Amino acid sequence: MQLNARTLQIAFRMLLACAAGLLFTALPIHAETYLSGTYRCTSVEVAGKTVPCKAPSLVLKSDGSYTMLSETGTYEIVAGHWLVLSASKRHGRARIDGSKEIIFEFVSRGKKSRIVYRRKYQRPSGWVAG
Repeated sequence: MQLNARTLQIAFRMLLACAAGLLFTALPIHAETYLSGTYRCTSVEVAGKTVPCKAPSLVLKSDGSYTMLSETGTYEIVAGHWLVLSASKRHGRARIDGSKEIIFEFVSRGKKSRIVYRRKYQRPSGWVAG
């Protein structure tokens, strides 16, 4: 069976289109304004047991930077649902659940851990209690 030039050309175009699509979906998006805000720790599980939450708040800023206590860095969104903090070596990436929860799942000292952060409600600017 011999392949002609037309068949190879069509196959190459399809391969190129698929590669471009995969590249586009894997590119990180640096800052998402809908995520900016303060997130507080709501639950911590270590080896399946819930423990008191002592993790500091996570502040995501609209310019793509974040702070967590004294740790500062940048964040990016990968594939639309993974949050990656540049300076965080302990937690790794987190799953974004809508725009209200950020869930870190990692192994620490051989134990599977999970920390859930929930967005703190912030009043709109100019809001006055009456």
